[in-house]
Amino acid sequence: MRKKDLTLWCTIIVLLLVYQPSIYALSNITDVRYWSAPDHTRIVVDSDQPLSFKTIELKKPLRFVVNIEGARTSFPRKNVDIGDSVVHRVRVGQFNKKTLRLVIDLVKPVQSTVFTLKQYSDKPHRLVIDLNRSDLEQKEKEARLKQKSREHSIIVIDPGHGGEDVGAVGQKRTYEKNIVLSLAKQLKDDINQRKGFKAFLTRTGDYFIPLEKRVAIAREYGADFFISLHTDANFSKRVHGASVYCLSIKGASDEAAKVLAERENKSNLFRGVSYADDKELDSILIDLVQTQTINDSLRFGGMVLNEMSKVHTIKFKQPKQAGFAVLRATEIPSILIETGFISNLEDEKRLKSKAFQGKLARALSTVSFEFVTLLAKRDGISIPAVTTSKGKRAASHLVKPKETLWQIAREYNTTVAELVKVNKLKKADHLIVGKRLLIP
Repeated sequence: MRKKDLTLWCTIIVLLLVYQPSIYALSNITDVRYWSAPDHTRIVVDSDQPLSFKTIELKKPLRFVVNIEGARTSFPRKNVDIGDSVVHRVRVGQFNKKTLRLVIDLVKPVQSTVFTLKQYSDKPHRLVIDLNRSDLEQKEKEARLKQKSREHSIIVIDPGHGGEDVGAVGQKRTYEKNIVLSLAKQLKDDINQRKGFKAFLTRTGDYFIPLEKRVAIAREYGADFFISLHTDANFSKRVHGASVYCLSIKGASDEAAKVLAERENKSNLFRGVSYADDKELDSILIDLVQTQTINDSLRFGGMVLNEMSKVHTIKFKQPKQAGFAVLRATEIPSILIETGFISNLEDEKRLKSKAFQGKLARALSTVSFEFVTLLAKRDGISIPAVTTSKGKRAASHLVKPKETLWQIAREYNTTVAELVKVNKLKKADHLIVGKRLLIP
């Protein structure tokens, strides 16, 4: 064989080896996991390499099909039985030599979102399939709106993280998402034993909720204030103790608070997008209600630290501030409690204890009652919504001393945003005693 021909054949062989997609280049699917929420189901496919996919929607019977290209599976299960309100089961099979197929049998029609997540920390490459039933979502929203009350003080408790977003992880492999959900349930039960109070959770199980949805849930319940529960973590295993954080719109109180807010705000990456500030909200409402809301939040946070110090070690004596996305309900006093450092063995042991959670829940419910009482004394007795002889709500409201837009919105079962819109309030406007506001 001539040298020229030999060179040509060697080149062809090299090209075939490089560009031929052999079985050795296929992505290996290592697991299919899921989390069920009242109105949606999240399915996550784990892989050792980035994934490429195509989706198909089929009817009679209802199915959602995901073809994962260039992939094979190494786990033995062929079916993943789910059996919730959205998905019956997921059937996994090799469609052809280079395509793995997921056939998702649906209960009813869904809205789908499918995206990939890169390898991160100890998590592999993932394909995320979010299936949402809008009818159930609307039903959940309507149920929350019905809970709005002028007879009860409503507290919304937000257990941070959830689902694939496990949060901080302790030395004994304790997950933040589980600790805060357990504590939130105890706090809810304790608050609901107090006359004149109602408490609700943003999530009641192990599933993921985007940060802005948590804020929306608090508004739909008509929350008087909002408590977001978390556990902290640090590279130093010696750091311990609880801390309280409030919103800041002008920068963090210190670098540590800024870093913590950035870390908590990254939860939205589990939805496939990062958190983005709502600039329109800032421009309309900051001067109207934000200052008083933040001041009330700081006051509440200080009271919480004082009460918690009776049962737990406190890291900071005063609340810190930063741009926490989950605290951006402009009209609702809101705090974020880091209940301890799960990276510290002693704190981890405490936070796992049901007895300690009970003590913490009682402390938080006690201070919640004290805070509502304090606000009532400051603002005066709540006046029922004004009605006409036909039982219809009044068309306007005369602003009284020390009233806020949030109080007026709550009195007439509307929102601050609607009051701003109907009355064409702008950034420079302030509530003036004696001013008459139109009620939407």
